[in-house]
Amino acid sequence: MSILKAKKSVITFVVSMLLSASSFAAVSNQVHDLLTKKLESLQVDAQSITESPIKGLYEVVSEGAIYYLSEDGQFLISGSIYDTNNGMKNITATKVSDIRRENSAEQFAKIKSFEKDMIVYKAANEKYVVTAFTDTSCPYCQKLHAEIADYNKLGITIRYLAFPRGGERSNAYRKMVSIWCADDPKSAMDDEKSNRSIKSLSCDNTVIDQYNLGVSLGITGTPTLFLEDGTAMPGYLPADRLLQAIQEKI
Repeated sequence: MSILKAKKSVITFVVSMLLSASSFAAVSNQVHDLLTKKLESLQVDAQSITESPIKGLYEVVSEGAIYYLSEDGQFLISGSIYDTNNGMKNITATKVSDIRRENSAEQFAKIKSFEKDMIVYKAANEKYVVTAFTDTSCPYCQKLHAEIADYNKLGITIRYLAFPRGGERSNAYRKMVSIWCADDPKSAMDDEKSNRSIKSLSCDNTVIDQYNLGVSLGITGTPTLFLEDGTAMPGYLPADRLLQAIQEKI
C-alpha cells in the first residue's frame, strides 16, 4: 500500500530559524521503534527513518518518496522543506533526486546482467541505447516495433527483454518463449508483432527470469523503456519524442 493512501496533511514548509546546517542524524531506538510501528499499522514500507533538519520532525523514505512524521507518529506531512538561509534550497527535492539516482544505478545494473538474453535492433550510427520490456500481444508494443527503423535512423538502438503481462501461464509467455527459442529471434519477433504465425518452440530460456526482473523493477505495463542511466519511461513514445526525452537526460 502506498503511503499516499493514508490520511494525510499536505503542507509546504518554508523554514529559517528551525533549520539545522548539519546532515540528517540517526534516530533514537525508542523513537525509531515507535514510528516503525505506526508506519506498519498503516501498511507503509519505510526504507529509512531519520531526523529531519527540523527538531521533532522525522524523515521517512518510502517507495522513492519522502514524507515527514511528528515524533509521536500522530502527524504525517507530505511536502517540501526549503532552506531560506541557503537560497531557498529545496532540501526535500534534493534528497529525492539522490534517491532516484541511486535507484536508477541499481536498476541499470540489474538490466545489464541480462544483456546476453536481449533481442537487439542495433542502430547503424548508434548514439543511444534503450532497453524495452515488451509483450508481443500489447498494441503499443506492436506500434513501437513497427517504427524500429525510425528509432534506428536517429541513432537509437532498441534492446528487447520479455515481459508477458499475464505471467508464466499466459499465451503471451508461450509466444515469447517461442521467439527466444527460435533460430532467428529477430525474425520471429518481427513475425509475431506483425500478427504472422510463428512456430511453437521450447528450449532452455530466461523469459520468466526477464519477466521477474521486470516485476522487481516495478513494471506494471508494456512497453516500459529504460534509458542507459536506468531511468524508467513507461509507455510508447514515437522516435522524435524518445530522442528528445533522452537528450533532456544528458
